[in-house]
Amino acid sequence: MNTFKYFSYGSNLLRERILVNNPSAVFYGIGKLIGYKLTFDTPKDLLENQWYGAVATIRKVSEDHHVWGVVWSLHLENLSTLDEQETGYNAFNVSVLVNGQTVQCRTYEMFMETNGDKRPSPYYLKIVLEGARQNGLPEEYIRLLEAMEHNKNMDPPPKYIKIKEVIERFRQQNALS
Repeated sequence: MNTFKYFSYGSNLLRERILVNNPSAVFYGIGKLIGYKLTFDTPKDLLENQWYGAVATIRKVSEDHHVWGVVWSLHLENLSTLDEQETGYNAFNVSVLVNGQTVQCRTYEMFMETNGDKRPSPYYLKIVLEGARQNGLPEEYIRLLEAMEHNKNMDPPPKYIKIKEVIERFRQQNALS
């Protein structure tokens, strides 16, 4: 079956999160995207902020910066569901280092005008951190994520609640297996 590689760096680091809309996703490896930096921002005209705060994006900068993430292999049939999930982002291809090899991957960068609030909700940050830990991203990078300032909004966002429900279903299914 035809597949493509996807470099994730935000909430889709978490296996259960990417599987919500993209059931064909399979872990391919830990990736390092050189020449970019991770940042958070809030789209200005987004009608409903499902995370109650800023979300991850990448921005092209100098070659001395990099972003760690997860490379997923997905069936081409999930290309449209991934694009739909990434509303407000431009899709483009990047070269990512995975185990010393260069891999061509699809990734996304926020294109919408933003309102300038660069603080994610604690719940969004928690999902990103869970995914980083789950997939063994470098400890130095995890510490960088842990040090990020959040917006202190303690209301659980709709996306977080949905992901936690999916995680619970996965755990129950695995316990029955």
